[in-house]
Amino acid sequence: MKKSSEMRDRILEAVETLIASQGVNNISLKMIAESCGISKGTLYYYYQSKDAIILDLIEKHIAPLKRDYLDWLDRHKNDTITPERFLQVILTKGVKSFNRAKTHIYLINECAGSNPAFKKRYNELWVEWKETIVLGLKQVFPKLINTETDAYLIMLIIDGLVVQEVLESKDDYKDRIIKLISGVYRNENERI
Repeated sequence: MKKSSEMRDRILEAVETLIASQGVNNISLKMIAESCGISKGTLYYYYQSKDAIILDLIEKHIAPLKRDYLDWLDRHKNDTITPERFLQVILTKGVKSFNRAKTHIYLINECAGSNPAFKKRYNELWVEWKETIVLGLKQVFPKLINTETDAYLIMLIIDGLVVQEVLESKDDYKDRIIKLISGVYRNENERI
């Protein structure tokens, strides 16, 4: 079982590298197999299609973010967390999780394309991630009313920061965004 998991990870790492350099549409199963140093038959043993590989890769890109965030929340469940600290952690973890930002952008592009299976799975993971952020918002800011909207806004900010990373933007908007939204959270908590 361990070898199977290791081989799948090796295949996914090779696909990430290929996608980052050539895009999803320009890679083939033959290229993937060659990149892994395995035969196409061996590749087919683990994945019957490129679509199956991409679906696993989508999962690989989003699932660790959720786990890492939940672990952080659990470690700090008894702490008083400031809005600044919460936003710093979630935005940093979000962008760091997509540290292979170029690959993530290619995956989003694939999901937005004509493959309904990609779009469906990405949307499922997106909803899970949003619900995870809502959980954290409720834990850290129990008086907040619009946690769903706030979670959605945080997700949009993370995606925007990932795009800026891909574009190699010299501006660091994250600290300004944290300051702006922290003020809103602070005011919201004082009103409630």
